[in-house]
Amino acid sequence: MVSPLEKEVISGLTAGSLTTLIVHPLDLFKVRLQLLITAQGKNGYRSVWNEIRKSDSTLVRELYRGLNVNFVGNTVAWGLYFTTYRIAKDYLIETNSQIKNDKGLTSWMYLVAGVSSGVFATVLTNPFWVVKTRMMSKTNSKLTSTKILKDLIKKDGFRGLWKGLLPATFGVSQGALHFTCYDTLKNKLILRDRAHDDKISNLETITVTSISKMISTAAVYPFQLLKSNLQSFQASEENFKLLSLSKLIYQKNGILGFYKGLSANLLRSVPSTCITFCIYENFKNILT
Repeated sequence: MVSPLEKEVISGLTAGSLTTLIVHPLDLFKVRLQLLITAQGKNGYRSVWNEIRKSDSTLVRELYRGLNVNFVGNTVAWGLYFTTYRIAKDYLIETNSQIKNDKGLTSWMYLVAGVSSGVFATVLTNPFWVVKTRMMSKTNSKLTSTKILKDLIKKDGFRGLWKGLLPATFGVSQGALHFTCYDTLKNKLILRDRAHDDKISNLETITVTSISKMISTAAVYPFQLLKSNLQSFQASEENFKLLSLSKLIYQKNGILGFYKGLSANLLRSVPSTCITFCIYENFKNILT
């Protein structure tokens, strides 16, 4: 018999790994679009596509640049997030005698659980995202994750592995907001009249996930953009800091500059999160 916590670990790891394999090319597009905000003379999807097409690697190889570190990072991150989110919710249930299960939790409780699990997962996995961003940022087939990691530590020390952690921590609110919306819609709307059933269909999962992901992504997208730019090669070359980078983006593009690549991010994140949660919910049902 698989325990509820073991179900979260297995389902989270499986969902994270399979989703990364499917949507990695869109993730690469998102990162490069975010980095264009500080680049000179480049803008839009065409610039990104031309860089990929003219690479000295094959098209498929270039589209899957950085897959190894992204695969490990996302698998670990989703596994950690789902596991610690379950632990946080269980703690809130155990410390409140009036609450018997997830359906009794309030939206604020989901938010607290989401923030605590998000901060924990973000701090532990930030090094993966620094290497991933640098790996994806340049069309150079000679760049490897090992070389990037060695050069980063040599130049910036181990502190460099946590570049962009501040905006990434603020960006945790995206995951927390998404889980809050997801669980609130799932438990308060869809499962409200299902007393002894916590299973939802794939269509219900996709609907709830899409709504919650679009709301949470749009709300905190500027933090993701700042994080990507602080983790880039250019950040080290020009010694970007959070405040100076924010001023540069605002002076160059105004408020809209903080939303550069949002459409590509939604195009990637909404389908990928739907895949993640469909795999997650189905695996939980299989393991029941």
